Amino acid sequence: MIKRVLGLVWVVVVLGSMAVIYPPVPLGAEVSGPALQVTDLRENIFCSALLTESVYLMAGDRGKVFRSEDAGKTWKEISSGVRQPLYSVSFVDSQRGWMCGKSGLILATTDGGLTWTKQDSKTEKHLLGVGFANAQLGCAVGDWGEVVVTSDGGASWQEASMPEDVVLYAVSLAESGKGVAVGEFGRIFRTPDAGKTWEGAPSALESSLFALCQDGESFYAAGLDGGLVYSRDGGQSWQKVDTGVTEPLYAITVKGTEGWATGDVGTVLHSTDAGASWQALDVPARKRLFWIGAVNLANASRMVGFGAGANGLYVEIQQGQLVW
Repeated sequence: MIKRVLGLVWVVVVLGSMAVIYPPVPLGAEVSGPALQVTDLRENIFCSALLTESVYLMAGDRGKVFRSEDAGKTWKEISSGVRQPLYSVSFVDSQRGWMCGKSGLILATTDGGLTWTKQDSKTEKHLLGVGFANAQLGCAVGDWGEVVVTSDGGASWQEASMPEDVVLYAVSLAESGKGVAVGEFGRIFRTPDAGKTWEGAPSALESSLFALCQDGESFYAAGLDGGLVYSRDGGQSWQKVDTGVTEPLYAITVKGTEGWATGDVGTVLHSTDAGASWQALDVPARKRLFWIGAVNLANASRMVGFGAGANGLYVEIQQGQLVW
C-alpha cells in the first residue's frame, strides 16, 4: 500500500506484526533533563494540540512527545513508552486525550499528556487519524478502510471498518456523535453514530484529503495539490476553494472567522472569512525546505497558536501573524 510520508517523498510501507499489551498499562512519564528550547527540537512532528492557553503538546516520529507549559517557549520531552510514529491526536479537554499511530497503536492520557497508556485497538493496521466527541465516544481510522470505535473512552475498541479498500487519513466527531472521515481520491464519509456506520458524501475533489477539522456545524478538509473543501451543513454537501497553491496540505484549523492551513515546502495559508477564501503567506526561503504537518489555533478571539513539522520546525501564530 502506497502511503503518505510528510515531506517531499512517498514510500511503500509494509504492514508488520506487533504484540498488543492488554489490559492497558502506564507507559510514559516526563524525561529527565533540562527544558528544551524550540531550536533544540529535531524530531519530525506529525500532530499537535493546545490543551490550555499555556499548555501545548506535539508528537511525531519515533514515538516522540513534547509538552510545553509556557505557551511554547520551552518544552519537556514526555516518554510515550513506544517508538512507532504518532500520526494524530485528539483531546476532549485539558486532561483527557488520545493519540494513534503505526500498527494499530492507540495511546491515552488522563493527566494532560504527562503519562500515556496503551489501549487495545483490536487491529494491527496503521491508524492515521483519531477523533473523540467526548470522553467516551471516539473513533480512529486508517489503512484499508480501517475504522475502530469506542463508547467507553478506549477501555474497549470495536471494529467498524469500511466495506471498501480506501485509505482514511483523518476523522472528526461532534459532541452529538455525528462526524466526518476523509481519505484518498477525495473520498468523504459521514457518520451519525460516532463511527459505527458510515455513508459516502459527495466530494468536490478527486485528490486525496489528508487533513480535517471541525468548527460547530462546519467541516474543513485539505490535501493533495493544494486542494481544500468545506461544508456548512455537517458534511452533507461540500464546496471547493481555490487556494492558489499546488503543494500538498497536511494540516488545517478553523476557529470562527480565523483559519490556517499548512503543508509541503513551508506552505502556509490564512483565512479571515471562516474558510471561504485563503491567501498564501510569504514564508522565509530557509523555511521552505521543510513541511509543516500540524497547526493549532487557541480560539477565534485570541488568534494565537502554533505550527510544527519537519526536523522540529516551529512557528508561532500571534494575533493572526506568523512569528518564525
